[in-house]
Amino acid sequence: SAPPPEAPLRVNALRILGTAATRNSFLNSVTSHVFKAGTTEEVMQRVETIATQLQKHDIFDEIKIYLDTNHAIPDTVDVTLHLKEKEKGLFQTKVNVGDNQAELNGGVGLRNVFGGAESGAVNFSFGNRTKAAVESVFETPFRGNANTRMGVFLNGSIRDHSQINAYRESAKSSGVRFKGWTQYGEHQVAYAVTERDVTALSTASATVRSQSGTNHKQSVYHSFVRDQRNSATLPTRGHFLGIYQELSGLGGRGDTSFLKHEMQASFHQALVDEGDSKLVFSTSVRAGLFTALNDKENEQMHMSDRFYVGGPLSVRGFKMGGIGEREGNDALGGEGYWAAGASLISSIPGLSHLPIKAHAFANAGSIVTRAGTPSDTIKDLSETPRTSVGFGLILHHSIARLEANYCIPLKYAGTDLPEPKLQFGFGLNFL
Repeated sequence: SAPPPEAPLRVNALRILGTAATRNSFLNSVTSHVFKAGTTEEVMQRVETIATQLQKHDIFDEIKIYLDTNHAIPDTVDVTLHLKEKEKGLFQTKVNVGDNQAELNGGVGLRNVFGGAESGAVNFSFGNRTKAAVESVFETPFRGNANTRMGVFLNGSIRDHSQINAYRESAKSSGVRFKGWTQYGEHQVAYAVTERDVTALSTASATVRSQSGTNHKQSVYHSFVRDQRNSATLPTRGHFLGIYQELSGLGGRGDTSFLKHEMQASFHQALVDEGDSKLVFSTSVRAGLFTALNDKENEQMHMSDRFYVGGPLSVRGFKMGGIGEREGNDALGGEGYWAAGASLISSIPGLSHLPIKAHAFANAGSIVTRAGTPSDTIKDLSETPRTSVGFGLILHHSIARLEANYCIPLKYAGTDLPEPKLQFGFGLNFL
């Protein structure tokens, strides 16, 4: 019979077989704590931790662990790790989907560059709104721990913002990034220096033209994401929480200076789940707020940093960025916003074998062009809600979902651009 969990047991020896590219010092940092175990339970837990860590490093195709009783020394075992290393080279292409845009992504990379699970990659993407983007990244685990990675990055992009505002923007960034995974979710902290060059199109408003040319930004970013949904495109249970912060212009560096907060949350629950009949209730909320860090009364946040509300993936029944003040054809965006949605998503009798669902929704949201004190901003946002309802169909796939909804805007302001018609949405993160 198996020994009880509290029975004394120690690891006498640890052997690692099958590694050629991976450094011994790195493997020792991952495995050495197994020698501190003193009971059967502790040995099993620490061996399991080793397996989990090695898997997370993503440099091995196979991880097999054997425990053999050592007959020469009582209450000890010998541990043998059989590892099969992955190929160093990596090439991939995939289709990525954003807010009503599709991108072709590709990349070449190297894993386990110096034998310590370091990775280097060059990734590129082309699409209808992100015309071109390229990023090179080098990352390494922090002290051999697969739950923390730090790295440096360089990237550049050309983006077309004309669905909301009449300008194109090319940007170049460089910086450092730290990622950490805990049982609660994923944290990222980054510091980036960005140079942006804005080109106004011929139809641009005076506000957009005034922000043409080059501007510089230095920012510290933090994000926390907890994703417990059972699917990214059409969840039937679970929740999502994302909290994002950006601190720009610290110490007076760069052309912008602000603190930006944004939060997104959603909750999903199956109301009916019997055979082919499914009915899912989903709710989501988003909110964002700017705080200026200087006393320049008339300084406006840059267009690319501001919030925009409205559109097929935001408050449905409005043009993309169609809620809030406008100048000519351009949305001025806002320094504070909220948006909320509730949806009922149902299987269709006789079509449950197809990736198509029926959908009814109610959305609401608001935006303020200039944020005052937090209490004033909250008051302004609560006094001017826009609302819409509608129904339609959802076509879903593992990489994206397509919605076709008939939208009925119920409440809107004179500056808004409501769209009381059939609206198509294509992407991942719907309200």
